[in-house]
Amino acid sequence: MNQATPRRLRSLAPDAVATLLSSHHSPVRLSSLSPNGYPLISTLWFLYEEGCFWCITNQSTLMRRNLAANPRCAFEITLHDARYKLLRGQGDAELLLEEGGRITEAMISRYLPDPEGDMAASLRARIPTEYAIRITPRWIRGHGLKPVKQA
Repeated sequence: MNQATPRRLRSLAPDAVATLLSSHHSPVRLSSLSPNGYPLISTLWFLYEEGCFWCITNQSTLMRRNLAANPRCAFEITLHDARYKLLRGQGDAELLLEEGGRITEAMISRYLPDPEGDMAASLRARIPTEYAIRITPRWIRGHGLKPVKQA
């Protein structure tokens, strides 16, 4: 029997992804595999730095436990006013407790209008148990081309 070779997906270049996400502040939907084999989808804040996505999650979450057991994940980001309607991809996640503080502070700066307010204080209080998730993409593709606006 002839086995078909899996087709390798073409991925957007890291600089193209960075350009698409440069002014984007919506969350990422991140999927992990639960021990029972079913996917779990979490909506998280994210950063895109040097070709990797960064998120934060607390040590007590199912997402952290799932990624600790199986680092393979998938993600989707809805885009606004960009060439594509969304980005989708797959990657491998690393959980880094030592980066939790840095990434938490970056998320506060990126997403919160008041970096000294109650929400920021609540996030900072969780830093000792906050894990940074670094996702190294295997591939990223743009989906749903939007019509180009005429000047």
